[in-house]
Amino acid sequence: MIQTKKLVQFYVSEYEIQMKKKQKNPVSYSDFNGRLERLRRSLKSARSSRVNSTVLEDYHRQIKNIASYAYRRNKEKALTTVREELLPKLVQLDMAFLLPDQREGINGAFLAWLKRHKTGAICSDTLFSLYPMYRAYQIKNKILDLVPTRPELEFPETLEMHRKFVLHIGPTNSGKTFQALERLKTAGCGVYLGPLRLLALEVYERMKESGVPCTMLTGQECIEESESRITASTVEMADYDELYDVAVLDEAQLMSDTDRGHSWTKAVLGLKAREIHVCTSPAAVGVLKHLITLCQDTWEEHYYERKTDLICEEEAFHFPEDVQPGDALIVFSKKSVLDVAGRLEERGVNASVIYGSLPPEIRRRQVHLFAEGRTKVVVSTDAIGMGLNLPVRRIVFLQTEKFDGTGRRPLRVSEIRQIAGRAGRFGIYDTGYVTAMGEEELAYIRENYELSEQPLTKVNLGFSQVLLDIEEPLDEILRVWHSVEPSEPFEKENVEEALFLYEKAYKVRNSIDGFANKRTLYRMITCPIDIKDHRVVSLWLTYCQTYSADVSLTKPKLDTRDRGGILKYETYYKQLDLYYQFSHRMGKIVDEEWLRREREHTESNIMRYLTKGKTNYIARCQYCGKLLPLTGAYRICDDCYSR
Repeated sequence: MIQTKKLVQFYVSEYEIQMKKKQKNPVSYSDFNGRLERLRRSLKSARSSRVNSTVLEDYHRQIKNIASYAYRRNKEKALTTVREELLPKLVQLDMAFLLPDQREGINGAFLAWLKRHKTGAICSDTLFSLYPMYRAYQIKNKILDLVPTRPELEFPETLEMHRKFVLHIGPTNSGKTFQALERLKTAGCGVYLGPLRLLALEVYERMKESGVPCTMLTGQECIEESESRITASTVEMADYDELYDVAVLDEAQLMSDTDRGHSWTKAVLGLKAREIHVCTSPAAVGVLKHLITLCQDTWEEHYYERKTDLICEEEAFHFPEDVQPGDALIVFSKKSVLDVAGRLEERGVNASVIYGSLPPEIRRRQVHLFAEGRTKVVVSTDAIGMGLNLPVRRIVFLQTEKFDGTGRRPLRVSEIRQIAGRAGRFGIYDTGYVTAMGEEELAYIRENYELSEQPLTKVNLGFSQVLLDIEEPLDEILRVWHSVEPSEPFEKENVEEALFLYEKAYKVRNSIDGFANKRTLYRMITCPIDIKDHRVVSLWLTYCQTYSADVSLTKPKLDTRDRGGILKYETYYKQLDLYYQFSHRMGKIVDEEWLRREREHTESNIMRYLTKGKTNYIARCQYCGKLLPLTGAYRICDDCYSR
């Protein structure tokens, strides 16, 4: 930490520089001596414990204005007061406002940085606001030193392989994934990487049916087969040390996703496979070729057309009168899914339901019920567009807007095409249909479905773990890394969830064994959990505090006193997933048999709620019980609202 005397001298020199600069709008004082005296008394009586950042910034600016005026009017006595009384007191307040570790960082290097990059900034801003900028500058330079400017250079061994890419390009229902999997069957050592556990399971079962030994690996389980030569996995579980003959990367257009896209990008850049089959929509072809070129690899292209016609209906859909067997009704929230399914159940129509927070096995069962004809209709969120193979005849958009985390927005062309493309399953129907509820909504769907998808211009780039070796707090590293602009076409992954969990852990850091170890801490805060479910977050924090106490984590417990219905069991299932994932991340022993039983029991309870009782989720007025408009945003009817 710098000596106070030297810091005061720095302040004096910076204020003198600013005094001598010509002011655009110079301050004029009618009562200069009175203002100077009031400022002197205010500073003299100021206590650091009672001064906030706004007041402190105002002191900086007042002194600057006083000094500039005194310099212009040759008031040497006032300037002496500024140098010998006001600025020393200002330094005292500035330093007192800092945290202990920040005070240690106020040194010669910091002052040199201010002089070079922020000349005169101390005359308007506090040390408290300037020091984080300096820290970010330091970390940014370290990041630029450690991380290659070109992301593909992080995989030198892969760059030497000269891989062959086979691009399977086409819309939904065109058979592109089928062709890629046919090649995968012939591999001596191969891997399938997809976006969903359900798709990994589907590939696992397809390989087994073909007599190909296969292992399934997801964030929720590992099913190993003896003499396995194929691994069916979710893309986040990709192994970058293994050498493969053939790899299949499915739904590659997701590389632009701000939350998960970095996993696809990393697979293209770093996967050690001699031959990589990439299944994608046409929108991603341009950026894929760019990445392949960066890696100095080669590619060939195969284009596919839809195997069945897709027709947009002329008449708008009316609910529930127009519901037909084979329909998939699309909404964009779990609440709406259960509401619509409940209304159908009230009319004697059994419906399968699909939404994001539903456990994968339950989604699979719901799909099977529909495929076997035991349910006639599917009610789903946009999760239906993620590669699920369903015998859907018609896609019906009950909503054409969705909440994307920040606000409600209209569906994009890519989303409409991805979802609508699920209609008309090849081999079951000759034609697929798409419609929407409401004339304006149908016109919007028709107009946008006929448009071509805009080519992707960005791909998501993940955090480089080599940065964990930097001697700075993890949250600062993450924030600064995210702020560093990457080269085209890369953009940084979203780190908000990781920072949210970091803040939770930081509050109890003294009780977390390994908090000071950034690699350990990074494994903790990047554990994939639902941060909106406070019970899951609470269990995660408990695991952070207790994981080192035993060879196994404490098993989650279902709160039998809780009457939360299906929500209670969905939360418990998430806690079971957390138990499994946190255990594997931290090298803990998992009670696999107990976990299997608990999952099955929980799945049975969720299925029980979904099989019967969906009428409980129908949206009714909270005052009079009247049925509310379908997919409405409010919990009160117009009559009760107007009373």
